Amino acid sequence: MQLRPPRTSFVPPREVSVKVGNTVPAPGGSWARAAEKEVPIAELQRKFGWAEGSWQADLLRAADGAATSPGERRGNGGVSAAEVERYLAEPDDARFLTSAALQGQRAALDERLGGGRQAVAVDGFDSAWQNTVAHRADTLAGNGDGQVSRTELNAFLTDVKDGRVDGTAWMPDQREAVFASRIAESAGEADPLRPLGEGGGLSMVKEYMRTTMGDGTNVPTFVSYLLSAADIQETPAAVNRSESRFQPDPELGRDAVVDSDYTNTGYDRGHMKPADDSPTQEAMDESHLLSNVAPQHPDMNRQTWRTLEAAINDLVESTGGKASILTGNLYLDAQGKPLPPEARSTTGANARRIDVPTHQFKTVLLELPNGNLSMFAYVVPNIPNAPTKKSDITPFLEASRTSVDRIEELLGQDLYAQLPPDVQATLEKDTSARVRFRDASLYEAASLVWPQGGPRDNDAW
Repeated sequence: MQLRPPRTSFVPPREVSVKVGNTVPAPGGSWARAAEKEVPIAELQRKFGWAEGSWQADLLRAADGAATSPGERRGNGGVSAAEVERYLAEPDDARFLTSAALQGQRAALDERLGGGRQAVAVDGFDSAWQNTVAHRADTLAGNGDGQVSRTELNAFLTDVKDGRVDGTAWMPDQREAVFASRIAESAGEADPLRPLGEGGGLSMVKEYMRTTMGDGTNVPTFVSYLLSAADIQETPAAVNRSESRFQPDPELGRDAVVDSDYTNTGYDRGHMKPADDSPTQEAMDESHLLSNVAPQHPDMNRQTWRTLEAAINDLVESTGGKASILTGNLYLDAQGKPLPPEARSTTGANARRIDVPTHQFKTVLLELPNGNLSMFAYVVPNIPNAPTKKSDITPFLEASRTSVDRIEELLGQDLYAQLPPDVQATLEKDTSARVRFRDASLYEAASLVWPQGGPRDNDAW
């Protein structure tokens, strides 16, 4: 399946089409990184194998050199996740451009092209990094006349995303989030992609997601990643699911699940991080690692679960926000209590046994462009007769809605430990996921995220 083509100009959030209620104000976003939580760059390079000249080492040094905010120490050889994020938000040298930065540049140009203008001066933007991008677009993808047009900017940004521009690299928001997560963990700082707790198993950090494998289960306990509207809009048309194949995770060595373990078992290889949430082909390939896979009954995987995945993707794009998402597997009895390992069902075409989850869960921390936060969660039964029609899928998933508190209880993990305690207390107990689309055509299962009981025309949002 080929993904949607990228936008060629900035597309603002569809604010007239979606309302998100029961949000919590959080000025500055979902958490405040600590600038003083620095780690020596040399230590990070040794720990993760980031050699001199690698993009990781270059990004660390660029962030260290650009730090200017209170609490940050420019050029001291250490870096914090806060410094990396602040640099990428205002990359004055334009060496690394996130999807959010690409969208911001498109928006700035569109704003200046009002009144029938065809181009604007390359130094006519509000920030130094935007002027730098405009200059490069004019000289590298345009005619070098000191003016930048929409055509020149789009051509330049396409070349950047294709890796054809020396000195400028695309950093999808999803990749940035995992990179910052590595630094935060090294500094002992809480992070939205890294739950805190005693359980969980083997933690592995990829380029676009974090995966924690369950002890002896051969499936992930949970997978975490960031999904942003900017990444969705900037995903190149060439990113193609059919070009990727399921592969064993090389980090697991000889113990890794292989593709033939699922052959003729009757179970689908169910993605935890959806393949369709991949902003690059590299991310798509990564999503096909079998450490991102759990046994799912076919109707559950192809219809019910896919509906929920598509709904969240559409919600993020429609609000213009970004979401920290955790997806994983549970083994519960009929009373909703954890099953002991010996009571779980297993599958596997070879000698290796793979535990079959009774339920899959998904939690979403949605951050809106104004910084407000909303949260919702589902625990969905992994059953062979899962509904396949929209009219049946919607109530089935509505009945699976739960609170993040409940999932934390089952996992023994604090899923969003970076949030202030009062924000956690408000959001994590909520089971309503109060989101409403005015135009249901934007969202194939709009009522999935309406309050319990369905929408009413006079609902206050």
